[in-house]
Amino acid sequence: MRQSALIFTIVLTVAAGCRTRTPTVTQVAPGILRVDTGHGVSLEVLDWGGEGRPLVFLAGGGASTPHVFDEFAPRFADSFRVLGITRRGNGGSSNVRPRRFDDLVDDIVAVLDALQLSSAVLVGHSFAGLEMALFGETHGGRCAGLIYLDSAYDYTDPELGQIFERTQPPSAPPMTAADSASADAVLTWTERTQGMRLPASAVRATRRFDSTGRMIGAIRSGSHDWRIRDRAPRWEAISCPSLGVYAIPAPPDDALLYWTALDTTQRRSAREYYRAFAPWTSRQRAAFGRVSQNQVVAFPSSNHYFFLARPDTAERVMRTFLAQLQ
Repeated sequence: MRQSALIFTIVLTVAAGCRTRTPTVTQVAPGILRVDTGHGVSLEVLDWGGEGRPLVFLAGGGASTPHVFDEFAPRFADSFRVLGITRRGNGGSSNVRPRRFDDLVDDIVAVLDALQLSSAVLVGHSFAGLEMALFGETHGGRCAGLIYLDSAYDYTDPELGQIFERTQPPSAPPMTAADSASADAVLTWTERTQGMRLPASAVRATRRFDSTGRMIGAIRSGSHDWRIRDRAPRWEAISCPSLGVYAIPAPPDDALLYWTALDTTQRRSAREYYRAFAPWTSRQRAAFGRVSQNQVVAFPSSNHYFFLARPDTAERVMRTFLAQLQ
């Protein structure tokens, strides 16, 4: 995306205790901003346009970037200023690991400061739920709302680790040479095995391709370190309205598109995982829903990326919640 870049800089000084931060923002390409947090970290910010209340998208864990929302987030640009923040260590952001979980929340605040946004609604997928919860707890005055896309879970719960230690869902069938021949082939393989089609930009942001266009590997994350998950969500400490959209687990023989390709051992393992994981998610939904300002929606899809698999329904659910915000 190298074009003649329109470069501008906004400098904002914020008092934080006895230290001074000067986050700055620069437009580096159409639709892409770069925020210097003032602490040696540069963040890629996707700007999908629009005007109105800021709606900020956060991707899940691993090497994922907000490019995963490139075809979904712009749906809201008719009513909101729609942005996406690439977590440090990923994509176009600095390859700097967070020292503590608070660093990831500080990065969100730095982007809001640089863009002179007093508050925002955060929309996060999967792992991003931990960042959102901590942001809502520690920066309640700037939290206009939180939308958890299958992310309102306590990922620090030891029981979750025990479930994965005992049993895991079977992996999708391995990619063939034809499946990795190009970015389009990778997209087709993902749709065939996972039931959702990623934006091409998301594939290119998380995978490496050679000069012929063949995929040669995944881009590893420099930020996703489970050892920094030192904060369990405290739902009762978050004052802003929150929506938890949960993809309800389904039995693997209904949910896995590649079920017929599994052998007997793999099918047994998949069923054991479901029997352990489904009750855990049910308890997590109940814990989130017990807090008065939290709303729970059970999404009619077991796909973790339900907003890509069924974008029209996901948009409708989100807009219903957003319409209630003052």
